[in-house]
Amino acid sequence: MSAGLRVLMVADVSPSRPLGGGERMLWEQARHLAARGHDVRIVSRADPDATAPVAIEHERVRIQQFLADRRSIARFIQSSIFGARRAVSEALARQAADVLHVHQPLAGYGALASRAGARLPSLYSFYSPAPLEYRSRQRMTARHRTGLVGATGTALLWAIERACLKRARLVHVLSDFSADQLWKLYAVPRERIVRIRGAAATDRFQPAPDRGAIRQALGLSADRSLLLTVRNLEARMGLDTLLDAMARLKARRPSVALLIGGAGSLRAALEAQSQALGLADHVTFLGFVPDEELPRYYQAADLFVLPTRELEGFGLVTIEALACGTPVLGTPVGATPEILRGLSPSLVFRGTAPEVMAEDLERFLAAKERDPDAYAGLRAACRERVERCYTWARATGELEGALRHVASAGRVAAPPETPPRLSGVDPGLGCPACGGPTRPSPLVYRGVRYRRCASCRSSLSTELPTASELRHTYETEYPLLFALEQVTSERARLFGVLLDRLAALGRARSERPRLIDVGCGGGHLAALARSRRWLAVATDIAHRACAVAGRAGETAIQADGALLPFRGGTADMVTLVNVVDQAHEPMTILREAHRVLVVGGLLALRVPNARFHHPWARLLIGLGPLARTRGWDTYPVVHHFAFTPAGLRQLAERAGFTVLEISNSAVASREPVAKRSAADALPQWGRATIAAGAAALAELSRDRWLVGPSVELYARKGP
Repeated sequence: MSAGLRVLMVADVSPSRPLGGGERMLWEQARHLAARGHDVRIVSRADPDATAPVAIEHERVRIQQFLADRRSIARFIQSSIFGARRAVSEALARQAADVLHVHQPLAGYGALASRAGARLPSLYSFYSPAPLEYRSRQRMTARHRTGLVGATGTALLWAIERACLKRARLVHVLSDFSADQLWKLYAVPRERIVRIRGAAATDRFQPAPDRGAIRQALGLSADRSLLLTVRNLEARMGLDTLLDAMARLKARRPSVALLIGGAGSLRAALEAQSQALGLADHVTFLGFVPDEELPRYYQAADLFVLPTRELEGFGLVTIEALACGTPVLGTPVGATPEILRGLSPSLVFRGTAPEVMAEDLERFLAAKERDPDAYAGLRAACRERVERCYTWARATGELEGALRHVASAGRVAAPPETPPRLSGVDPGLGCPACGGPTRPSPLVYRGVRYRRCASCRSSLSTELPTASELRHTYETEYPLLFALEQVTSERARLFGVLLDRLAALGRARSERPRLIDVGCGGGHLAALARSRRWLAVATDIAHRACAVAGRAGETAIQADGALLPFRGGTADMVTLVNVVDQAHEPMTILREAHRVLVVGGLLALRVPNARFHHPWARLLIGLGPLARTRGWDTYPVVHHFAFTPAGLRQLAERAGFTVLEISNSAVASREPVAKRSAADALPQWGRATIAAGAAALAELSRDRWLVGPSVELYARKGP
């Protein structure tokens, strides 16, 4: 058995009074680590009403508190930092530690900036960005100010948290959403991030054998449809929107009832809103619900509602409700979809507007009444998912591993060359295009570092998806963002140009060529080919895409491009439009295309041009958090593989093709049709300027300069 670690945790919240998710997360981590034999101490800010710092020990965890001056924002920040600095220095003087585990920025900065704390390797747990949390609470307390004072406080918190993140060896997050926030706000690459999902105490939060008895004990009606939410009563929680939704829902379901648990600055305003909407008989404010009472309320409810408006970094209440067998219906905000879509996509609201929420609540309650067995199955699935993914045994084991890694590696000033976890990727992976060696690149796109080939200058991500992960992405996530049924006019013209060029190159072969479009999306390219009386078949890795193409009357087959269900030598042409750059194994796909083509058959290949996108990506990323939070840095197209024209040529030749030509591709929208506004891209004028410049250069050079956003390669299969 490994020796126990000496862990010093530092936090801005007190574990002695679990008022929210931060306090409960801190305490559960500490006590579970202590139960595994580690020496765990906590230095935390004292409770707001404390008059003197206290030192206590509970469940083998020693807690030392320090006082903070709450009379102004400046005094609060200063006293929190220096109070933590003194307390950490004193704690380390009494007993050394192996690793520092920091939970929030103010106390964390005091610890990391102290002489003793700076010498320790550290892990920073990032649950929610401190400056955005502060901004979301403006006017709710005397310390959360607006105007110049508020802007100064937000900027100061950003600088303090950024300093903490730079000093920490690794950063711990609970969700992919939080990892994205780290990149957008602080440019922390994923190689310095370890994702450990949150957990629920499954021994306390579990389904009740008799829900009727629980309701009776709580004085709740056994006949009413019972909704529950437990939140801090603050603006970002979206409770005002939920009340508006309840006003609409009660007209359709007069028996529905909503329980709102929690305390906060908006209680009076929310109660007034409830009265004004005529919800006195439908909404009950429970006030703060003690931790020991929470399981019974979860168990009693038919549905837990999470109406969060912003900054839902994980949602501890979500998995606690699920652990009790209670389904959760949450807004598509933050990490909530990560938790709920794996159970059922219908558990995520279609939007955050009150009318949408009311419709989805009505739909859920109607389905529950219509099919009680399916509802019972859903409750069982909720509990099973928590037992599989969100237990403290799993979370503590992973946290213990991260702390051991940090402690053994020691503190370093720069990100490690080899990260602790890279999804099984070999950092020495060869170039996907020419097969040469690759080395770390300065490019970090959307938080992921890339490696670049010194020969052909093509790049590859250090986090490549497995075949199953790729299939899952295109089956579940891609259709949520883009309408497969539609195609833009620019993209339709691109397909036409591509087919025209294939027809010209294969003029002598056949009037009705046999074409296979691999990675067909909604089948639009194959449909255009069939309109020309070609014999076209579409394939896609996702069943959803094939179904869309099939409904349009196209022949669509679900298949991985690396394993096509066709005999060798059966196709005259194969098209791969924006496929190999997002594939699992580009070379395997090209060799499959080579296999199914007849001798002399043609390949049409289109990919984003790395020579175009890499400089733009580096420029936009370098503009700082303002550009990253607006998503401007995601406008350049950098997929898992980023091929240069030279690399693309070598890829095709290595697969056995004779390259006929490479040219700039027609400028088209990046994807078929976005389902919502492109908040993650440059403004329209920016995109138009870049596209016009690239098109002008290509035209002036008569395509000798391959400078466009995408390139097309046409090749022939030799004898």
